[in-house]
Amino acid sequence: MSSNSRRGLFGRRQQTIRATAAQFAALTDAFFATESRMGEIAPAVRASRAVAPGRIPQQDFDALRDQYDGVISTYLTLTADGSPAATPQAVDACVRSFNDVAAAMNRFSSTHQKALYDGHEAMAAATRAQRDGRVAATRALAAFDRAAPEHIRLGSVRAAADRLTRATAAFEAASGIVEQQQTGDELIAAADDLEQRLGQAPGLAAVADRTIRSLRTRADAVTTRLEAVPGVMSQLLRDFSGECSADLVSTPEEVRADLSAAGERLDRATTLAGSAPDEALDAAEIARTRLTHADAALDRVFDRLTDLREVRRDPGEAAAKVRFRVRDAQNFALGHGLEREWGSVLDAQGQRIDRAATTLERIHPDYWSYLTQLRAVDTRITEVIGRMREQVAR
Repeated sequence: MSSNSRRGLFGRRQQTIRATAAQFAALTDAFFATESRMGEIAPAVRASRAVAPGRIPQQDFDALRDQYDGVISTYLTLTADGSPAATPQAVDACVRSFNDVAAAMNRFSSTHQKALYDGHEAMAAATRAQRDGRVAATRALAAFDRAAPEHIRLGSVRAAADRLTRATAAFEAASGIVEQQQTGDELIAAADDLEQRLGQAPGLAAVADRTIRSLRTRADAVTTRLEAVPGVMSQLLRDFSGECSADLVSTPEEVRADLSAAGERLDRATTLAGSAPDEALDAAEIARTRLTHADAALDRVFDRLTDLREVRRDPGEAAAKVRFRVRDAQNFALGHGLEREWGSVLDAQGQRIDRAATTLERIHPDYWSYLTQLRAVDTRITEVIGRMREQVAR
């Protein structure tokens, strides 16, 4: 028979001996300490699994959770009003169980320290994204409400506002730490985009006007350069074999096509500049792209004549520069023990230089083929050196 509940005379049961107030206070302290610690670990585990599934084995946390739940169940039984189970021995045993759980939590945290840290960081990042997203959206909507009607009607502003609406809907529907951070970041980006476009709106007409005038001037310059192309092509054909400029024959036609397309876009931009300057700028940017393409095509013509004259003056000098780079790469490979992996590759580049020289042995040397092959070797050497440096760095 238990010493805590002895039968008295005539079979009456004496009152159960309950734990002292100090024991209950110690039990409560142990409960809150363990509860607080689990409140830190459990969310970090969930977050860690969200960003890196499987990083913390399920069985590890399940074992800890089961041990914790068991002690909590005992605690609730002991702390129920008038519980006859709350004897001094039982309360002391429960405190020890809480201490055992705390020790298990310490071991778990130590074993999975990096994963838990990353989980906490992910939670913090998601919280920041959610908070900053709401602030950014509120600020952008306030700016939209204050904007002048003609600015709100701009296509770019309407598109940005629609993007913000979609981002807000996704943000509000997000669940899970990864989705919350992603939608928060997207909401911030959408809000910033709307604010930026609203801020630019008052000056767009002036920007569009300057841009159009600048591009028309550039188009005139391209036209002037185009007029010189026939003379350059004629010089190329007089001084070098036809193979050296065969790929340039269609250049005038290509440039004229670019000029025509650019002109159409600039005419449209001019029409839109007053009422829809953002659309005018979009059209102007298409024109800029076509003019850039035309300039590059013209550069190839003018540069070709310069490059061919230079290589014809001293073909050996061009080859010597590339051979030097091959030797430099070979020395690097030898110096870092990489000759087995890269020696044959580098030797092959030297052989490519030798083969390139055979194009100069004809009656009409193909200087362009020669130069193109040397440049290809130079590019390959740059790639190989980059790969070798990466290996050494590792």
